Amino acid sequence: MALKTYSLTYFNEFSEECDATFKTNEYHSLMELLFDKYIEDWGECKGRAWCGTCHIQIIEGSVSEKMGVDEKNTLSKIRNTSEKSRLACQIPVNSELNGVIFRILKDDQV
Repeated sequence: MALKTYSLTYFNEFSEECDATFKTNEYHSLMELLFDKYIEDWGECKGRAWCGTCHIQIIEGSVSEKMGVDEKNTLSKIRNTSEKSRLACQIPVNSELNGVIFRILKDDQV
């Protein structure tokens, strides 16, 4: 039986709308999916929730995975966070991401 393909939408650092497709558990995290298929320079700490370079803001949809201590600590040090901020390296790739819309934030974006 073939695995179902899901999709999500994101706005890159240039505010361009992009689509990404994935299969459940194809990648460990959202950061790994985007780094492998779409974004070359991302995730300086290799998914440890230490650097904040994979900071995203959820626009539509939600992620039920609770934030861990490291993610909360890193987000507390980033200037432009909101209640919808997450680190993509801490979000597992599963069917829950189907239809989610988010934007990738850089330090100077709000």
